[in-house]
Amino acid sequence: MKIVNFATYVQDRTRVDASRAEHQAYADALREHDRLVIGGPWLDDDGRVRGVLLVYEVAAKQEAEALAQSDPFALKGAIADYRLTECNVLNSNIALLAAALVPADRRVQRKEPRVADATPVEPDAHATQTYVNYAKYVSDRSHVEQIRPAHRSYERTIEANGKLIMTGPFADDSGALFIYRARSKDEAMALVLEDPYHAEGVFETYALSQWRLFGLNAGLIQNR
Repeated sequence: MKIVNFATYVQDRTRVDASRAEHQAYADALREHDRLVIGGPWLDDDGRVRGVLLVYEVAAKQEAEALAQSDPFALKGAIADYRLTECNVLNSNIALLAAALVPADRRVQRKEPRVADATPVEPDAHATQTYVNYAKYVSDRSHVEQIRPAHRSYERTIEANGKLIMTGPFADDSGALFIYRARSKDEAMALVLEDPYHAEGVFETYALSQWRLFGLNAGLIQNR
C-alpha cells in the first residue's frame, strides 16, 4: 500500500538545516529499497520551504509510521507534525514526473541577500513548476459520489493538457492528493478552483503548495 506523509517543519530552521543531508540520504536509501515512491519539500507562498511530502510503499500503515519516526528530520526534532494517509496512485504521467525532478545541484535554496527595493528574479521564474494539493472532502459521501463523474471528466481534460500529472485518492475516500504542472501559483490555483469538487463544495479543505520533487521511483507507480 501507499501512504502519504504530509509533514510540517518546526519554526527553528537550524534543526531543519542540520538534519537535511541525513534526511536526503535516508530518503535515497528508502527509494533504492522500494520503500519510497516519491518525495520532496513543499513551499509556502513566499517560496520558503515549510515541510516535506513523501509517499511510502509499505505492507501496513504501522510500517509507514516507523519510517516516518526513523527519519532524521523526526529524530532531530525538525518535524512539528505529520499526517499519514493511505492513498491509491492514479492518472500518473511518469514522463512528466521525471521531467519535474530537481537536479541534485539545485536542491539547496540560495541564501544571498537581496537588495532593498529590487525585484528578485529567480532563474526559473517562467518555467513550469510542480504544485501539490492536499485536499480533504466533506463527510457527506453521497455528495462526493454525486459530483465524482464531473470531477473525473475534469481530471481527464487537464491530464490531457499536461496540467495534472498524478492523482492519489485516499483509500477511505476522505480526500486526495493532486499533483499539477503550472507556471505560477495563480495558474495552479485556477486548476483547483475550476474543479467541480471545489465548485460543488466537495473540498472541505485544501492546501495548495509548490512542491520540489527530489526523488522518484517510477517502478512503484507503474506496478501499482
